[in-house]
Amino acid sequence: MLYTIEKKIETEIKIKRSRFVAGLYPLSAKEEVKEILNAHNCLFADATHNCYAYLYGLHREISYYSDAGEPSGTAGKPILNTLLRNDLTNVLAIVSRYFGGVKLGVKGLIAAYSDAVEQAILQSYLIEAKQLISYSLICDYTSFENLKHSFQAIGGEIEQVTWSEEISFKLSLPVEQETEFRKIMAGNKHKIRLNY
Repeated sequence: MLYTIEKKIETEIKIKRSRFVAGLYPLSAKEEVKEILNAHNCLFADATHNCYAYLYGLHREISYYSDAGEPSGTAGKPILNTLLRNDLTNVLAIVSRYFGGVKLGVKGLIAAYSDAVEQAILQSYLIEAKQLISYSLICDYTSFENLKHSFQAIGGEIEQVTWSEEISFKLSLPVEQETEFRKIMAGNKHKIRLNY
């Protein structure tokens, strides 16, 4: 069984005066990686290195890592291996290093990046990884609460709610609930529609 993290977490360790700040981010789509990396790199622009790795998919069919300027194989690969060892998927791990003046050597770097991610995982709340599908929807005000309840009953999560003339929102739910989703949509076809 594979797991992911419930929410973003950030931890820090210090090794020989270098600081290693590890951020773990849950992924609901692989396309989120670039946006999260950009935001993280802006926040940690003063770091010496921002190395990362990610795994995505219920079978971890997508994986990638970057040493981001550290010697080859000393940062990204150990980060990725730590995610693999802990049975994680749908997660991005970024470790920002602030060099403290003492070189760690190849083995020291591998251990430091692995330990930084391991500490973040230990402080994370792990949940079973499930494949999700997402929809952008629009409904009227009078139907929203009933639809919300129906979607939550099948494991759906409602996010990014925008209240204007109508209510628009994003719905994420386990892929195995798609048939139930279609039934709810069919039963409320005059009250809700897909937002293209």
